[in-house]
Amino acid sequence: MSSKKQKKNIINKGHYLELMDRLAVQTDVIHNYIYEHPLAENHPDIQKKIESALSKLYEAYQLVGNKEDSYEKLENNAHK
Repeated sequence: MSSKKQKKNIINKGHYLELMDRLAVQTDVIHNYIYEHPLAENHPDIQKKIESALSKLYEAYQLVGNKEDSYEKLENNAHK
């Protein structure tokens, strides 16, 4: 990363749904192909770490959804 301050991206309503969709796809892939992998299923210590990662992704999904609600409220108030 350069030493110059990064310009913030302009956020619109579609960004929230897009990120939620990407998180949902990734959690499905991780759950179906990694968490349920025979090796992970036979080693609870491995499966527990994967479960922890999934939990963080689920939390991120919820956080984005909550921020979308806040964004919509701000947008609705701005148009009044």
